[in-house]
Amino acid sequence: MSAGLNNAQLEAVNYVSGPCLVLAGAGSGKTRVITHKIGRLIEAGLEPKRIAAITFTNKAAAEMRERAKQLIGRGAKDVLICTFHALGVRIMREDGHVLGLKPQFSIMDADDVTSILKDCGGTTDAATARQWQWTISLWKNMGLNAEQAAAQAPDDNARVIARIMALYQERLTAYQSVDFDDLIGMPLKLLAEFPEVRERWQAKMGHVLVDEYQDTNATQYEVLKHLVGEHARFTAVGDDDQSITAGAARRSTT
Repeated sequence: MSAGLNNAQLEAVNYVSGPCLVLAGAGSGKTRVITHKIGRLIEAGLEPKRIAAITFTNKAAAEMRERAKQLIGRGAKDVLICTFHALGVRIMREDGHVLGLKPQFSIMDADDVTSILKDCGGTTDAATARQWQWTISLWKNMGLNAEQAAAQAPDDNARVIARIMALYQERLTAYQSVDFDDLIGMPLKLLAEFPEVRERWQAKMGHVLVDEYQDTNATQYEVLKHLVGEHARFTAVGDDDQSITAGAARRSTT
């Protein structure tokens, strides 16, 4: 199981009792650390279904699933290996009803969003609607709703977009739909504001591993923080050429 790992990688893989931050450059075996640590956690007695490995693209998640399967075998199929957004979908399918969302909600693609925004803003210009879309996405990734965005809007244009955002959100609610940004923002709302949801997901997550941690934005970081809770059973792997913040995490360098 530990073949091909150097001493620093072995240290990270074998440290299973608390938070672990692994800092490493490109091509240094960061993903290998995650797959081997999944195996080590299973060896230590953690059920595969209570392990989640999160990355940022569907391609990376598929590659990690294949590596885990080759290393661990059948047990890998029960490990949750997915993107942040796929995890958000899972949380919302199970607990979105708390926010009035049916389990069969639909996810709007970029063209759907542009069409709705054109209608909400009273324009036929797709470029204008896409600019609104970009601004609304930025606000959502900052954790702002329409009211909060309006309150801190620096000019009339931003205030107009905030009003359009409010109408847009009303449409999504009426359609029982979400957009791509909601797949992070709404799970955060569920975990942050509803203790029973947060406690249930923390009980499910025995250990969370995050690849390419430096790409985590503020909203994704908050989701992670609520998932791991006070016990902070997580492993974060990232590139030390970029800024990474993980509190008082144990540090290892591959």
